[in-house]
Order: sequence, then structure tokens, then C-alpha cells
Amino acid sequence: MEFDATFLIAAISFIVFVFIMNSIFYEPVLKIMQKRNSVVENNFNDAKILKSETQKKEQIHSEKLEASRNEARSILDEQMQRMKKEKSKIISEYKNELYSNAAKEKENLKNSALAAKEILKENVVDIAKDISSILLGCDINNETINKSQVKIKEEQV
Repeated sequence: MEFDATFLIAAISFIVFVFIMNSIFYEPVLKIMQKRNSVVENNFNDAKILKSETQKKEQIHSEKLEASRNEARSILDEQMQRMKKEKSKIISEYKNELYSNAAKEKENLKNSALAAKEILKENVVDIAKDISSILLGCDINNETINKSQVKIKEEQV
């Protein structure tokens, strides 16, 4: 193998070509690749940060939603209890009013029955007078009837 001047010129040309390519092509391409890698890495880190923030906000949102649901349930339960108490109170008042009205009606019926009984007694006495006077042919007065009633009451006692 011979090393002549062409080999040496080719070797020098290759080294110059490598330096020129390195300064013109490789370094800018490597810088672009490094910038691209740093942009991708930054975007990836930003995405991680945004994902964690989103998860935190989602957690806070779900906690607030659960708290709101619990508050709504408690308000609904309170309202239901209040409505049950009010319903019981209204029913109790209505029952008391019905019992009171029933007692009043019972008393009214009792009084009406007594009044009817008294009227019936008076009518019976008048009819008895009329029948007695027709049958006996004489006029019967109230004194005679009162004496008879007193005798009947004494006999019953």
C-alpha cells in the first residue's frame, strides 16, 4: 500500500468536509433537535402539571358536589321531619275538633231528646185529659193531674 499525495489530499479534504459539514449541517441540526427535545419535554412536563391540576380541581369539584348533595339530603330530611310533625299536629287538631264536635252533637241530641220527651209528656197529659173528660164526661183540671203524678212518682220510688 502506497501513501501518495492523492491519499493525503483526500484525507485532508475529508477532514475539511467533516468540519464544514459539522459547522454548517450537524451543529444546527443538533441544536434544532435539542430545542425540539426541550420543547417536547417542556410540553410533557406542562401536560403533567395540567393533569395534576385538573385532577386536584376534579377532586375539589367532586368534594363540593358531595357536600352539596349531603346538604340537600339534610335539608330534605329536615323538611320531611317538619312536614311529618306538621301533619301530625294537623291530624291531632282535626281529631280533637271532631271529638269536640261529636261531644257537642251528642249533648245537643241528648238535649233535643229530653226536650222532645218533655213535649211528648205534655202532649200525653193533654191527650189523657181530653180522653178522660170524654170518657168520664167531666172536666179534669191540672190540680187533679198533678196530684195523680205525685202519687205515681211516690209509688215508683
